[in-house]
Amino acid sequence: MRLSFVIASILSSLLLAPAAHADVEKARKTVSSKKMGLTIRVEGEGWGRVDKTEIEAVLYSAADELLSRFPGALPSPIVVTHAEGNPVTEFEKGPDGEYQVHLSAKDRRWSQFVYQFAHELCHIMSNYEANVSTENPTKYNQWFEETLCETASLYTLKSMAVTWETAAPYPNWQEYAPAMRDYAEQFVHEGHRQLPPGTSLAAWLRVNEDKLRNNPYLRDKNEVVANLLLPLFEKDPEEWAALHYLNLDPTDATDSLKQYLQHWYGNAPPEHKKFIRDVLALLGVEGFDLAPTHVAAGTATPRSKPVTLAVPGAQAGPLGPATD
Repeated sequence: MRLSFVIASILSSLLLAPAAHADVEKARKTVSSKKMGLTIRVEGEGWGRVDKTEIEAVLYSAADELLSRFPGALPSPIVVTHAEGNPVTEFEKGPDGEYQVHLSAKDRRWSQFVYQFAHELCHIMSNYEANVSTENPTKYNQWFEETLCETASLYTLKSMAVTWETAAPYPNWQEYAPAMRDYAEQFVHEGHRQLPPGTSLAAWLRVNEDKLRNNPYLRDKNEVVANLLLPLFEKDPEEWAALHYLNLDPTDATDSLKQYLQHWYGNAPPEHKKFIRDVLALLGVEGFDLAPTHVAAGTATPRSKPVTLAVPGAQAGPLGPATD
């Protein structure tokens, strides 16, 4: 009698598990970055045939996919303006302490808006402005941050495609969901994003890391690594919160990649350490000291003058749908 009860309990829990998981997933998808305290303001002209409130709805939707896993809300508003050329996030904040983001997308090309904004939001999540000044403008490990932000763009497009199938900001926007998915897939399957046959990422990095350290905007190389990081985040989206612990050591700008990643590992709380170890394994980083370094937040070297973080070519790629 007791054995049959135990078996019945196990079977019951197994049958209920998918439903419970679905409920958790549904609850996660309904998290609102706006309710978390994020403020996004779209300002200025040059946006084309689109209302600024529509753009804000799209950008909030993109932020939902990343910030719903973030430890707390961003402390400052994000002001978004239009600028021709490459999207950028200014190191210098606005007069009220707001982040200043410039996008080049326009009209109702929602896929392009999402691709660009997710990249810039990732920089903000990663403490992009830490440890940079005009006296020390070079960030030799910035290529890794750029790679993460390309990964964020791909992830957000694919995740929003799922969300918008049933929960777009406006019901008639559900038709954009397939276009977002297709937009991401076109990027993912580009030939230059694939490792050469028979080549490991570790071997590839031995050839290309010096080039990336000297020029973090080599997109054809960043995108190779981004493609390989994407499955890690798709497997566990909660790990976007790990970006909160990047770039907090004063030496991160000039250290080796191994030292840079060790600081990330040391500053991250226990729940993110396995994920960071998985990233290390993917990159082929060996001889890594797993002892925590406990780098304190707020130890970043102050910058003296504003500089600009550009994202060359971030607007490139196939256009999303435009509703005229």
